[in-house]
Amino acid sequence: MTAVVVDDEPLARRGLIHLLGNEPGIKVVADFGQPARALEYITAHHPDVVFLDIQMPGMSGLELARQLTAPTPSVVFVTAFDDYAIRAFEHHAVDYLLKPINPERLTAAVAALGVQHSGFRVRAENERLKAAITELQQSIAAGSERPSFNEVLVIKEVGKTTRLVVSMIDWVDAAGDYMCVHAQGDTHILRSTMARLQAQLDPSVFLRVHRSALVNVNRIREIVVHANGEYRLTLESGDVLKSSRRYKKEIRALMASE
Repeated sequence: MTAVVVDDEPLARRGLIHLLGNEPGIKVVADFGQPARALEYITAHHPDVVFLDIQMPGMSGLELARQLTAPTPSVVFVTAFDDYAIRAFEHHAVDYLLKPINPERLTAAVAALGVQHSGFRVRAENERLKAAITELQQSIAAGSERPSFNEVLVIKEVGKTTRLVVSMIDWVDAAGDYMCVHAQGDTHILRSTMARLQAQLDPSVFLRVHRSALVNVNRIREIVVHANGEYRLTLESGDVLKSSRRYKKEIRALMASE
C-alpha cells in the first residue's frame, strides 16, 4: 500500500514516517506539513492510505478528509484530539492513532488496512468516515454534546505531545506566556495565558489562589490561615503554595464548603 503522511509538526511527521518504515506492506510516498498541498497531491496521485493529523492551521484534517474525491484513500487520523472526537470515530469504526504513537497500535492499524484493501472494502470504509466527520462537526457546531470544560489538556512540547488528564493536575503557575503544569511529580510547559487556561478548566475544581497560580482543590491537603489575610496551602504532592489577599474570599468559600 502507498501512504501519505500529513502533519504540520515536522518532528511528529518524521517520527511517524520512521515507524511506518518498520511496517511491511506499506510505503510512504509523500509527506506534507501543509494540508492544501497534501490535498493536491492526493487528488493527483491517489495513494492507498492517508495518515492525517486533525489539528492543523489553515485547513483541519477533518476538512481535508471531507474534500477527498474518488478514488478515495483510506484515512487514519493521527491525533492528540480529545476523547469526544475519539468516541465519534469509534462509533463509526474509523481508525485513529493517538499521539504519542504506540508502535504496537500502529502495527494493528496497518494490518487492518491490509485486510480492508485485500477485501475491497474501501468504499464502505469511506462511508463510515464521512458519517463520523459529519457527526463530529455537527455536534461541535451545536455545542450540545461537547463538555463545557476540558477533560484532557493537549500539551505540545519539543519532540513530543502529551495528553494530560485534567483531574491529575496538582497546580499550575504562570511564567510569562507559558504555563508550568504540575502533575504527578512532572512539570509540563504549556504555551498559554492564565486567563485562557482557566477558561478551559472547571472552576469548581480549579481555584485561582494567586495572580500566577491555579490549584486543583482536590489536591489540597491542608490550609493554614495567616494573620495578614494570606493562606498557606499544602498539597498532596508536598508542594506549598501561598495565596494572595486578593483571592481570600474564594479560599474562605472553599473552607466553608468542606
